[in-house]
Amino acid sequence: MAHLEVLTSSGVKRCNLAKSQVTIGRHASNSVIIDDDKLISRHHCQIEQSANGYVLRDLDSRNGTKMDGLDIVSVVLRSGTSFLVGGTEVRFIDDGATVQVAPGQLPGHGNEAHGGRMSDTMAGDDGIEVEDGAPVLLDEDESDPITGGGGYGIGSFTALLTVGKDVPYGLSEVALINARGNTVHAASGGAARGKDTTAEAIDVVRLLMLGCIRASASDIHLEPKREGGLVRLRIDGAMVEVSKVDTGMYRRLASLIKVLGDIDIAKKGIVQEGHFSVQVPDRRIDYRISFTPSMFGQKMVIRVLDPFNAPQKLADLWLPDWMYQKIRDLTKQNTGMLLNCGPTGSGKTTTLYAALRQIDAQMRNVITIEDPIEYEVKGVTQIPVDEDQGHSFHQLLRSCLRQDPDIIVLGEIRDKDTATAAMQAASTGHLVLSTVHAKDTIGTIFRLIDLGVEPYLVASTLNLVLAQRLARLLCKHCKTPKRPTPEQVMRMGRSVSGIEKVYAPGGCAKCFGTGYAGRRGVYELLTTNDALRDVIMDRPDIAAIKKAVDLTMFTSLKEGGYGMVMRGETSLEEIERVIGMD
Repeated sequence: MAHLEVLTSSGVKRCNLAKSQVTIGRHASNSVIIDDDKLISRHHCQIEQSANGYVLRDLDSRNGTKMDGLDIVSVVLRSGTSFLVGGTEVRFIDDGATVQVAPGQLPGHGNEAHGGRMSDTMAGDDGIEVEDGAPVLLDEDESDPITGGGGYGIGSFTALLTVGKDVPYGLSEVALINARGNTVHAASGGAARGKDTTAEAIDVVRLLMLGCIRASASDIHLEPKREGGLVRLRIDGAMVEVSKVDTGMYRRLASLIKVLGDIDIAKKGIVQEGHFSVQVPDRRIDYRISFTPSMFGQKMVIRVLDPFNAPQKLADLWLPDWMYQKIRDLTKQNTGMLLNCGPTGSGKTTTLYAALRQIDAQMRNVITIEDPIEYEVKGVTQIPVDEDQGHSFHQLLRSCLRQDPDIIVLGEIRDKDTATAAMQAASTGHLVLSTVHAKDTIGTIFRLIDLGVEPYLVASTLNLVLAQRLARLLCKHCKTPKRPTPEQVMRMGRSVSGIEKVYAPGGCAKCFGTGYAGRRGVYELLTTNDALRDVIMDRPDIAAIKKAVDLTMFTSLKEGGYGMVMRGETSLEEIERVIGMD
């Protein structure tokens, strides 16, 4: 029988999940009552059975139900998963046996005191059976439905063969190619697991690569811990734990990746970088490696440079029709400027590449200046930034103007010199596409002026400013409808008048229990007109700019996000997370 273990400073209290739905909180009406000073809400969260297993849902608690330091809305629980209710840690166990926990020493917390206290009045008449007294004994060989036997070794990675989208090939068809372009581990049917430790590590790497393809992961994290290591993937911008590995396997994985990346395996206390590739039947995928010293050894992050994970063309960005037309028309011009703004990880570079592929590079001379170059674009001259060699954005931009360019794609505008040179190029017969770190389109104008660019130059050269965020899409297999609360309707305002239903994340095996699968852009496009140019020239302020913007077609990021909520594409919580509630 599945049960909960509530971890307190005096030991562990066990609660069998005898009902299909139980609630957790500080009020006496809850199935599980927790006496914790940090527990603010009367009814904090609940666990219910569904077709996908046991699901943990936060009941709109004031300080949130946390897992891995993040607030959750709804997630499918795996055996061994821990979550935080106020200051009290609760662990979900799906079978009877596991690891010994001594009083005063909590799993994963050393001898630290725990903030929560559990009431002795836990209800036994509401479907919960309580075992009080002696510490609970748990068996280390616990079976986990997602990570396999105990979460250790290669068996723990097998879920990567079932999550995400289906692919027409398997583990045996993944070939590993080193930094020199040589195939060092060909696609040949897989290694003999459990017999050859090197072959086992090769299989784990192949599983990770295949899992990244299926889940459209952007990064792989291998993190050394006091004992062993942790493997996580970044999927749709969020970190998802895949498995724990023992110390021996962690070292073998690190050494194998270093060999693939042509990195010195003897050095372990320095920053190291490299790259390698993987060949699968339908494409070749590049990976960028970074090793950085940490407390328990080198942490490894592998950036996945898979062009299939990103939209390839402007039409693939899911832009509103009028925004698509404006940007497409600009890419046909010989002069002007498009700036793309947003925080790190909002997809700015992907949008630039999509606009770049819209341009006929055979008829026009296109030059890019990037830091670093992530994807090769056919027919385009791509120049990497190298500060050590004196090749900064500004210096390379000055140099490439002597290369007779029609179009210049500048990876980022970071300083006054680069911004001024880019705008001068845009005003002298060149089309310039670039990115800038700013909150939104109006903020971009103030950002440029704050960098020291003359207002007349901003007004005369800037054509379009595109702001964007990436919002996770609800998993189509497990999203659940619910009625919006009055507070939610009030926050969304007039744009959702009459809405009766929104959707929330559920959680299933297909989406790693997150409730989300895939991401899509939320956009805001500012087009300049004469009224706006006059405002920019004459000491611009936000109120004056907004008044000028009202004369154009303009949809704010928040309005665009609420539109996605109304169409059932994402949740209100996700939009407020990526855009904010201001």
